[in-house]
Amino acid sequence: MPNHQDLNSKVSIRGIDCFAHHWNVDPTKRPKAVVVIFHGYLAHGNYPTVRYAAEFLSKDGFAVVAVDLPGHGKSEGMRGFLESADTVISDGVQIVDYARSLYPDEANLKVLLVGSSMGGAMALAIAQKLNTDATMAGVVMLAPMLKLNVTPIEHAALQFLAFLLPTVPLIPSSATDDAKQYRDESKRNECANDTLTVSGSKLRPASALACVDITLHIRNHFSSITCPFLLLIADEDVVVKNEGS
Repeated sequence: MPNHQDLNSKVSIRGIDCFAHHWNVDPTKRPKAVVVIFHGYLAHGNYPTVRYAAEFLSKDGFAVVAVDLPGHGKSEGMRGFLESADTVISDGVQIVDYARSLYPDEANLKVLLVGSSMGGAMALAIAQKLNTDATMAGVVMLAPMLKLNVTPIEHAALQFLAFLLPTVPLIPSSATDDAKQYRDESKRNECANDTLTVSGSKLRPASALACVDITLHIRNHFSSITCPFLLLIADEDVVVKNEGS
């Protein structure tokens, strides 16, 4: 099985040093494609659910890159803070550019975007931004966060709180409850014991608003997404609203 590679690489995103994880990356060999995996909110680029996908793809000849978003995993920045939906999507585009830069002599190398939970929504939104890029091969979404149970009134309240107190942990959430996310006990324990996951039961208003606004961005721009995508969801998923998928 391909090992997680530490290339001692950091990516500067908005001046923030972000840690990059690699699997099967060898700039001297042409892979089938470069896969960029986006992790979920409060997780990181070597979180178990990301690693499972990375190992599965890398053993079949794909180069895989996953970057800890600012404030997540080994990256610098305020823990668990998402500035806005636009910023998150822009950061994701920059991560794709970084993954491509690992193969400077492969101009036509295909790129596949993969994402779990919030990362799934990011992958689709980034694909929409890169619609005209001929190297964009497609998107794979794993239980993506495409719809959240937020009313227009709650959205307006979030906007107000994000403007007034963007970084103060205020919003109660049970979405990070491992018992609600993983049926398999061994995998649930692995996720629960992950030391790089951002802990805390309350969300920062700006972060909560960013998550909601990413789902709204996809809803508003879905008709302009032209690349193929594969959507994988579970009937019993209660963390995100499957109606969005």
